[in-house]
Amino acid sequence: MLERVREAIRRYGLLDRGDRVVVAVSGGADSTALLHALIRLREELGIELVVAHLDHGIRPESADDLAFVRAEAGRLGLPFVGERVDVPALARERGFNLEEAARLARRGFLERVAREAGGAKIALGHTRTDLAETVLLHLLRGAGPRGLRGILPSSPPYVRPLILVSREEARAFCQREGIPFRDDPTNEDRRLLRNAVRLEVLPLLSRLQPRAEEALARAGGLLAEAEEALRWTADLVLAEVFRPEGLDLGLLRGLPRPVQAVALRRAAEAAGASLEERHVAAILEAVDEGRGEVHLPGGLSARVGSGVLALGSQVLPSFGDRVWELPPVGELAIPELGWAFRLARVPRPESLVPPSPHVAYLDPGRLELPLRVRAPRPGDRVRPLGMEGRKRVRDLLLEAGVPRWERVRWPLVLDGRGIAWVVGVRTSEDHRVMPGAAEVLRVEARRL
Repeated sequence: MLERVREAIRRYGLLDRGDRVVVAVSGGADSTALLHALIRLREELGIELVVAHLDHGIRPESADDLAFVRAEAGRLGLPFVGERVDVPALARERGFNLEEAARLARRGFLERVAREAGGAKIALGHTRTDLAETVLLHLLRGAGPRGLRGILPSSPPYVRPLILVSREEARAFCQREGIPFRDDPTNEDRRLLRNAVRLEVLPLLSRLQPRAEEALARAGGLLAEAEEALRWTADLVLAEVFRPEGLDLGLLRGLPRPVQAVALRRAAEAAGASLEERHVAAILEAVDEGRGEVHLPGGLSARVGSGVLALGSQVLPSFGDRVWELPPVGELAIPELGWAFRLARVPRPESLVPPSPHVAYLDPGRLELPLRVRAPRPGDRVRPLGMEGRKRVRDLLLEAGVPRWERVRWPLVLDGRGIAWVVGVRTSEDHRVMPGAAEVLRVEARRL
């Protein structure tokens, strides 16, 4: 077994000389075998060990587990940190199921111990058997490559030196070496899906294929490699379709559907959301239609419109009375709105039709300077160029196909008399260039 632990540490780069390692010891055979394996290898590896145990307060005898691990750490001369948390109460308080509450409490405890130990790594007793069981569980859930990779050898700050060792090997190591451990009776409860897989499904598969556990673990490792390749590919794709305002819809649509899905998952992950299949399907439907909004986990939204797909908060910003003053000539960037403006006085062009919707020609002689920029407000109206009556700005933006979430920060250029330009949509009749004007103020807007 020690050779397999050495191999895992070497192959996956789990530990470095000089590391402090917090060993999470439940008292069971796996974690106890891990502790004793690391004790025997610590001089060779050049590491220091700290033993940690969290009593979840779920079973009446769990206090005995805490006392057992504390005594074992003392017998071995190792530093020990132990605590008790009322996980059932925590689950009720936060609305979690018992397993999730226990996991969160355990992670919080171990990571705090690691920080207090000076940024130590955390060694967990997950075995090859745990990896095989996890692959099966995720397969039953219909997971993709990311889920089917199972348990990773390293997910900082966590490392799993027993990942090449079966549970039977870990237990046999303890028995052969006379190392005491405790069995958790809840591991025999077949009402829990993981226990049923462990006690019924995996043994059945092993009868059909004696090396089933090893095959499942190997498949998990290969899928982990495939997932890493997919992430690398997704990053390349995102770099290609990235625009400051979002992902370019035209380029995104040109990709094969599976590549679009991988890129979306990666982009959402970078924004802090983990997507389910239904989220990906809804976003891709919006991408096909060129507009739409999909609410995602973590308070995020995927917004499709104006030629881009943007990921952002579901809560739209409010700019209140904020106003930005433009210089008479020169450039001003407004990061809050996501736009920049360049102003220049130029000779009157032959055609007063701007070369782009994001360029406006205004008559300097009719402007009450300074020009200012702000977001739309309720009741804003403008007399569009070539029209007699006034229209609501919100109607102009709606007619122009500006998505709802863009309208709240769509820039308006104003002077002392009112709105001169709804950027990219229409200029104002009240600010049109008169026939006698020898020069014009050229205002160009661009997205940041």
